[in-house]
Amino acid sequence: MFKRIKLFFESIAYAGLKPSGGKPAAAAETKGTGWFAPVRERIDKFLNKSVSDPLYLSNRTFAQKARVWLIIGVPSLALLGVLGLVLIGFFNTEEPVSPPPAGLTNAEIAVKMLPDLNKDLHIAAQHDLEVQDVHIIRAGPVKLAGLAVNITDHAIGKVELVFELTDKDGSRQGAVSTQLLNLGPRSTVPFQFAIEQQAAVFALVREIRIE
Repeated sequence: MFKRIKLFFESIAYAGLKPSGGKPAAAAETKGTGWFAPVRERIDKFLNKSVSDPLYLSNRTFAQKARVWLIIGVPSLALLGVLGLVLIGFFNTEEPVSPPPAGLTNAEIAVKMLPDLNKDLHIAAQHDLEVQDVHIIRAGPVKLAGLAVNITDHAIGKVELVFELTDKDGSRQGAVSTQLLNLGPRSTVPFQFAIEQQAAVFALVREIRIE
């Protein structure tokens, strides 16, 4: 198949090298059979008219030369045009992909994770102490741990921290509290204390009482 295609294009490229004085031996070999043979024969007749001039290739007129370029150029341009339309998606009938939905807000995440949490839960507004890295420790006795950060320039004598505990499904397990004493200015104090709620997984700061 590929040999026939190669020979076909060679016959077009070297059109005029077969004047009436005689046909090359390859002509007999390239004469094909099958459904394409009549088409190929017509193209050969169109390109290679019988002439007696041995210098037919050099003495061809512009019209004769143009025939060769039309046979080669028109299909090539058509193929390039189709490829260009394919590349720019002209034949793509699929609908554009819609953008992904917007992510959940923090409030929506909290409602989804803690559906049974008391709606009246609040943290008293204060700007003296921050509680960070609150987590449950399950190695051995269950404990609640975290960091208390005094963000003021003065010492805090006593502070009580109240936490709300929930299980992995967000169900309330109760509240626990601990007290810290003598927090220096701009200091960070770690805390840790045992809790009875064995199923507790999450801890939220419920209230901070500074005395």
